[in-house]
Amino acid sequence: MLSSIYLTGGTVDTQDIAVQGLDADWRSLAMTKLHRCGLRVINPLEFAWGKENEPTIEYEEGLNVRVRHSLELIDQCDALLANLNRPSYGTAMEIFYAFRRGKMVTVVGQSPFSPWVLSHSQARFGDIDHALDYIIEEQPQSLPLDWAIQYETLLAERYEELPQAGEPDYKFIGGELPILVVAPHATAYWKEGEFQEADAYTGSMAALLSKLSGCHTLLTNYCCVADPCSYLETPFCRAFIDIARAGQIALILFLLGASWHESPGLQMQLHGNADDYANRLKLRLMALENVLTDKSDNGVGNLPYFAAHELGINTIVLKMHKRYRMPRLQPEPYTLLNEALADFILEAGQELLRGKN
Repeated sequence: MLSSIYLTGGTVDTQDIAVQGLDADWRSLAMTKLHRCGLRVINPLEFAWGKENEPTIEYEEGLNVRVRHSLELIDQCDALLANLNRPSYGTAMEIFYAFRRGKMVTVVGQSPFSPWVLSHSQARFGDIDHALDYIIEEQPQSLPLDWAIQYETLLAERYEELPQAGEPDYKFIGGELPILVVAPHATAYWKEGEFQEADAYTGSMAALLSKLSGCHTLLTNYCCVADPCSYLETPFCRAFIDIARAGQIALILFLLGASWHESPGLQMQLHGNADDYANRLKLRLMALENVLTDKSDNGVGNLPYFAAHELGINTIVLKMHKRYRMPRLQPEPYTLLNEALADFILEAGQELLRGKN
């Protein structure tokens, strides 16, 4: 599980930046050094949210798009690196939020540090190089189970909430492997005029698999006015089609929940010519329990069929009993299933990459 670091704060002037010929921005130095050591870096300035001093749009609930996205990015990370050389309300609040969410917080600034900084950070340094060396040595990581529970807790707040105007009801997490993991029922949705509850923990499972393996992930992020699996003219489906047609996806894995009465607890459906990969996945899952495999739709919806037969991408649908989606009460089944899926994605993804090259 790769460690990921969130960057926040202003500019640090260091001689190292000038010597290395980098941009006069501490973020460039941090990203270069952390990437070189195999760490992922989340730089919120890469997102098109406007400049820091630009006015922001306030919504009725008091949480604008930029703030919401920042909190989501912090939740996806294991640690936060903050530059305090230029005071910022946003930086202070992100430090507070990250520390309260159990992230490792490292700060760079001038001593003496505020009691608030001392109480909400694990390490404090006077220059950026020492801070980076500390992070690299510590290799901060969240346990996969804890990370998934935190992610689902945030997602659950939006299970039944419609997106604000201009916001999509889905979230895409890019990866390196040519496999797309899809959680179309991560939040609640409407189907044929009836309200349907979310398939709990399918969304956090999809996001966790991206973090564990480096696959692409697409999940619903708010309540959907139409079932993404059944109706192809939804924002989620249009995003799905755009991702698939970009030519970087060779295999799609749908994650769906199964009801309490369905047996066995793991069911696979195949679309297209996915038999070989499905058999490999089935062998891994058989260590957990017997797996039912068929090629029928069985009420899943139109999207998996469309992906295989219209977009030409082999597709596997995995339906999971709720006992595999209760990490708080039954952590072992959840953990074992995630490990099996991540191992399969890594093996199949590397093979597909070699085939493309």
